[in-house]
Amino acid sequence: MKTVFYGIITAITLSCNVQAAAIGFSEAWYQVVQKNDALLAKKEEVKYSEALQDAARSLYLPNVDITGSYTHFDKPIEVDTSGVGAKLNGTALAGLAGLIPNGIPLTNQNFAHSSLNVLLPVYTGGRITAAQDIRQAQVSEAQSNYNLATRATFTKLVQYYFGVVLSEQVYQVRLDAVDALAAHLNHAVKLEQQGQIAKIERLMAQVTLDKAQIEAQKSLRDYEIAKLALTKMLKQQDSVLPTTPLFVNNSVTSVTPYLTKTLTDHPGIAILNAKREQAKGMVKMASAKHLPEVMLYGNYNLYADDSATGDLLPEWMVGVGVRIPIMERSGTSQEVVAAKSSVRQVNLLQMQMQQDLSILVEKTYAEMSQALEEYNSLASSQALSAETVVLRQKAFSQGLSTSLEMADAQLYATSIRVQRLSASYNYVQSLAQLLSVSGDIDRFMDYLQINGIEVK
Repeated sequence: MKTVFYGIITAITLSCNVQAAAIGFSEAWYQVVQKNDALLAKKEEVKYSEALQDAARSLYLPNVDITGSYTHFDKPIEVDTSGVGAKLNGTALAGLAGLIPNGIPLTNQNFAHSSLNVLLPVYTGGRITAAQDIRQAQVSEAQSNYNLATRATFTKLVQYYFGVVLSEQVYQVRLDAVDALAAHLNHAVKLEQQGQIAKIERLMAQVTLDKAQIEAQKSLRDYEIAKLALTKMLKQQDSVLPTTPLFVNNSVTSVTPYLTKTLTDHPGIAILNAKREQAKGMVKMASAKHLPEVMLYGNYNLYADDSATGDLLPEWMVGVGVRIPIMERSGTSQEVVAAKSSVRQVNLLQMQMQQDLSILVEKTYAEMSQALEEYNSLASSQALSAETVVLRQKAFSQGLSTSLEMADAQLYATSIRVQRLSASYNYVQSLAQLLSVSGDIDRFMDYLQINGIEVK
């Protein structure tokens, strides 16, 4: 009954695979790049930095604005002239004293005025250049963060995608073992009925089959979980079925090219370079606070109230302004010290990162080589275990071997096949990590298509 049950499970699983959307690794990677929320967020970070960089480019442009005011006084402003008439009395101009009013108005009680103002920086001590350099470095940092996230996402996709391939193949291997042990049990039952073997031999075959069925069930769960994770990562409604197989490649070059490219192009190093440029820009900004500022300014009178004051205002004016800092409470000198310390900090972090990346590349390359060696070395073990199963089957039929020996041979052959599949998966995962660190993820599929060996 259990064999029939697992046959039904297999049929259902195969039916689901037929209905699932087949997808190759290249297409899966394209979908991830287009839909992954974390990568899209990093893209927005790049756009944000680019917008700030564009804003910094306008710092050399003049400030142009229109100002206006409307003022209500408690009383009109006027010049008191009452004393002038008194001084004229008793003089030859005494006749004019009566003609002079007691006050001359300068403004109305309500006064309105507007003007066009222009302010153009001529020399800022390097502040503007430093600000633009900082913004440019921030764009580089954001782009490097995106590249770093892209590589990490690629490694994660390889883990999920080929994890499905591995778990599906392991499940098939477990099912093959169940079929072989079910046939062995049927054979043992017949031999027991004929009195050729003891009951314990048949019971041993039954126990071994039960264990194999349990392992097959676990493999099925692993397969379904891995497929669900991949489906969610690809943001698909229906289950996906990978079509790119596990593979190995015996023509992998030495570690040197990967190491060289990593230390040259890794986004982590680019991020630190960008931070160094920002720190240098902060040094310039802080140092510029000690330097004078020179600016041109201009003003054009657009409207003035009809009053004496309005008539006295000039229609336009231009000039040059200078600001020379003497002492500030912001601690400019210490800001320079802090900025220079940031530069030294980045330099130290970069040296440490180069060391860490070198270790990572060499470690990953060693793991990839080890997985490849394990896969190749297990070829002879797989061939021997398969032949051993055949011999044990014949020996059991002739009464020259026990049920336990037959079961052990079958389980050993299954374990070798699973171990070899796992070795190929470890190879693919290490290769992806190595290409991700060195920045060659676009060449990943070349290792399958050029001298690659499909693992089935």
